[in-house]
Amino acid sequence: MRSRRPYRVAYEHPTQLLASTFLRALAEDDGPVVWERLSRESRGLLEGRYAAGARIALHRAAAIDAGSGDARLAEVVAPVRASAIGVVGGPERLLSLGVSAARLVDRGLAYVLLLPEFGEERIVVEAEWRPAHLLAFVYESREWLVDLGRTAELSADAELPDPLGLIR
Repeated sequence: MRSRRPYRVAYEHPTQLLASTFLRALAEDDGPVVWERLSRESRGLLEGRYAAGARIALHRAAAIDAGSGDARLAEVVAPVRASAIGVVGGPERLLSLGVSAARLVDRGLAYVLLLPEFGEERIVVEAEWRPAHLLAFVYESREWLVDLGRTAELSADAELPDPLGLIR
C-alpha cells in the first residue's frame, strides 16, 4: 500500500473462505453466489449499469433477487465475470489463485491477497510469493461482502491490477 501502514493480519478470518467461494463462483458462472457475495453498494452499481444499458427506469432494475430465479441476474452479473476472467486469464486461472491471510484495514474493511498459480493447498511464508491481486471486503449486515469500489481503490494503492478489472 502507498501509505506503507502495516495492517493487522488475521490468519483465520471469514474473508479467506469468502474470497475462494467468490472466485469459484466467477469461474463456474454461478451468478446467484456472485450476487449474494457482493456488497449493497456493488449490487447497486451493477443494477444501475443494467438499467442504463437496458434503457429502463432504475427502480425497474433494482431489487434483483438471487434466490428467486430472477431472469435479470445473469445479465447483471455477466460483466463482473467477463472482466475478472479477462484480467486473470480464464476460469482455470481464477481457480488456481491462492488466498492469503486477511489484512484488517479497520473494523469494516479487510482484504486478502490473491496469489498466482498457488497449486495444491499448502502454507507458504510471505517471502516465497508475490501477490497478483487483492480482493476487498466490507462488513455490513453482520457479514463480510466483496466490494467492487474498495477492491479497485486498495488495488491501486498496492500497485496491483484490480482482479475485477474495468467493468463496462
